[in-house]
Amino acid sequence: MASLEEYLLESYEIPENMDGTENQRFRIQDDNQADWALRKIARARQNLKKNDETAKVLIDRINCWLDSESDKDNREIQFFTALLQEYFEAQFVFNPHKKTYKLPAGQVQFRMQQPEFKRDDATLLEFLKSREMTDFIETKETPKWGELKKQIQVVGEHVVIKDGKMEGEIIDGVEVVHRPPTFRVVTEGDDGNGI
Repeated sequence: MASLEEYLLESYEIPENMDGTENQRFRIQDDNQADWALRKIARARQNLKKNDETAKVLIDRINCWLDSESDKDNREIQFFTALLQEYFEAQFVFNPHKKTYKLPAGQVQFRMQQPEFKRDDATLLEFLKSREMTDFIETKETPKWGELKKQIQVVGEHVVIKDGKMEGEIIDGVEVVHRPPTFRVVTEGDDGNGI
């Protein structure tokens, strides 16, 4: 799918006062043409917003229908599952080694589960430390990037320390990725979320 900018460049309308051949790509040459382009962008954004609102209404309507239908089906599933469980629990009590009961329309299964552990990590950590069971304690070391970033500067393709006794030293483990400047178009009535 083409981006909005690509779509607008491909499907522009030529202003009446513009001359040139059809084979040439349109280029903005003065403030009037730039203002015209801004109006085109504003109109396209309005259309996007209108279409988005229309779609949201339809999506909400479909989601309400789906929720209603799903609620009915989920209640039916829960009801019949409870009936099956009530019936088959007795079957599994008489034959505890049988874990699956097969019928033409499906099967029911009875499986023992491992216990759930509710932990208080602070209390558990204190217990492990007091018993010197440090093999079961996880220590995670990570750089304090926010603090380090205040002490560095970019020099060409390298990150170096900018102050102190290690001033100018290149920092290993950090790669500089230069990014191009951003370009935004803000039209009248925009909410500030230009392209």
